[in-house]
Amino acid sequence: MKRNAVLLSALLLCLLLPCMVAIGQNQPATHKHVVQFSGQVVAGDSLIVLEGVAVYVPGTTRGTHTRKSGYFSLPVVAGDTVVFATLGYEKLYLTVPANTNESNLTLSIRLTEKSTTLPTVEVMPWATEYDLKQAILRTKLPEEPSERLPVIPPPVAYRSIKDMPAMDASQNFKYGQQQQQSLRDARIRVPDILKVTSVPIKYY
Repeated sequence: MKRNAVLLSALLLCLLLPCMVAIGQNQPATHKHVVQFSGQVVAGDSLIVLEGVAVYVPGTTRGTHTRKSGYFSLPVVAGDTVVFATLGYEKLYLTVPANTNESNLTLSIRLTEKSTTLPTVEVMPWATEYDLKQAILRTKLPEEPSERLPVIPPPVAYRSIKDMPAMDASQNFKYGQQQQQSLRDARIRVPDILKVTSVPIKYY
């Protein structure tokens, strides 16, 4: 029984060996050419170096950032697509030639500045337009200053002391004080209008 199993295994091995050799010959080589990719990243419209630019191969763990001098270096495989991305600039996709035999590749990378247009934002302290209208309607504007001057009644002149209205003791005292103050002021007051009279000259 064991002898039959050994013979069957040997027969199967002989039949499958040519097929396995053919399959191995048809498969491509798994070895990939590695290239050390390096260079400097600058702005497209000038020679200003860009620091902190992300340089990576999508779908892999290979990546780096540019230094203060804009320099970068990372290993890539021939045929890889390398992405250069940073804030304020358009992304750049660069494909390493698949048929290259070089072990080092050095390039100067120029990134184009990206112009971003932000939408217009209207800021107001009210939640809705209706609330704004209601706030305007409730606003109290200050009153306009009146240009009219206060009307002062003219002084009343009495022909006689008998025509004056009767005064009590306090009013009579105040009136007397005012009269005395007027007399004291008249002694030191300079007349506003000087009257000039002509005096005839007599010749002798």
